[in-house]
Amino acid sequence: MKYKIKTLKLSLLKEHEKINEDHVAKLVDQIGRDGYIANPVIADKDTLIILDGHHRFNALKRLGLTTIPVCLCRL
Repeated sequence: MKYKIKTLKLSLLKEHEKINEDHVAKLVDQIGRDGYIANPVIADKDTLIILDGHHRFNALKRLGLTTIPVCLCRL
């Protein structure tokens, strides 16, 4: 599997999972405190569907970010 990490606009990524609001709130606190995320969101290179990181995606959106690091991979 090949991958590339890029910075993308949040609006380009497509969600498909339900999220746990409590978990998102905890991530918002943690990211706000730490100032970074340890792992990028993972998305399919062709469709931009989020494969992993729905909670991180939503936490970053709530923090007001418009672009985020995304690991793009082709399955």
